[in-house]
Amino acid sequence: MADWDGKGLPPAAQRRVESAAASSLRSSLLSITANTGIESVGYRPVSEVMGSVVLSTYGAVMPSCGVYNQGYGTPFGMNAGMSGVRMGGGQQFYGGYEPYVDVINRGWTVAMNRMLTESKAVNAHGVVGVQLTQRRFEGGAIEFMAMGTAVRSTVVKDHHGRDIFTTHLDGQDVSKLLHHGWMPVRLLVEVTVAVRHDDYNTLTQGSMFAPNAELTGFSDLANSARSSARQSLRRHLKPKDEVGMIIDSLDSNIFRNEMGQGHSDHLCEVRVVGTTIAQSGQAETRMQPLSIIYLKSRKTGA
Repeated sequence: MADWDGKGLPPAAQRRVESAAASSLRSSLLSITANTGIESVGYRPVSEVMGSVVLSTYGAVMPSCGVYNQGYGTPFGMNAGMSGVRMGGGQQFYGGYEPYVDVINRGWTVAMNRMLTESKAVNAHGVVGVQLTQRRFEGGAIEFMAMGTAVRSTVVKDHHGRDIFTTHLDGQDVSKLLHHGWMPVRLLVEVTVAVRHDDYNTLTQGSMFAPNAELTGFSDLANSARSSARQSLRRHLKPKDEVGMIIDSLDSNIFRNEMGQGHSDHLCEVRVVGTTIAQSGQAETRMQPLSIIYLKSRKTGA
């Protein structure tokens, strides 16, 4: 590892993909039914591929959100008492969490790029069943990992100049798309972090003396973060090539951040994952189901 310049794959990963490319042994993370499904549309599993990176978020969060001295009992609207940031081309509010989101953005980008590098090394045409995992360590370090099954087309021999497609869909779902004239293009990840300062209203609604009622400040925080993540993901679509998206997951986590001087914030981190799709023009023409079973062939009459 001491001789690695940080470009391309780590030495251990490079040795593994070189061994997989030179061997006739094939491996897959897909189930038996998923393998059967992907083979039914002309793709063969080649090898499992992955990409991972560990990044530090220490010092990536500003010590305050900059929303103080609003006055006792003054209600915060979403524009006054909440600041948020995004990863990608989404809506951006004023806040001090841009460096943190940039780290998250870079982590997923590096992990998926390394997975694609492994896919190219084994001459794959696509990666299906991609799973994204994130693990936190002490000291603010976060591991980002993308893992899937590389597949190669048995129909298209010359794949030069074509991008490797990536998708969270397994073999069965990919075969359904292809049978109906659709093709997965790429896997997208969008992260939004929104923050709301704990003002008088949120502290009062969350106190032990408050009735069993909705915490409107936190509801607005979560809804705004999810909406921003979906809008940002939609902006990544390429209008000329990609006509839609299949959402895999929309996960959110709300946690408290002590800012010092008796102040605190609540943050909502949202991650939405989806696969863009394009028309392939190869939809199958299938006969409609019959309500009557004919005893004779409709073609020959026999």
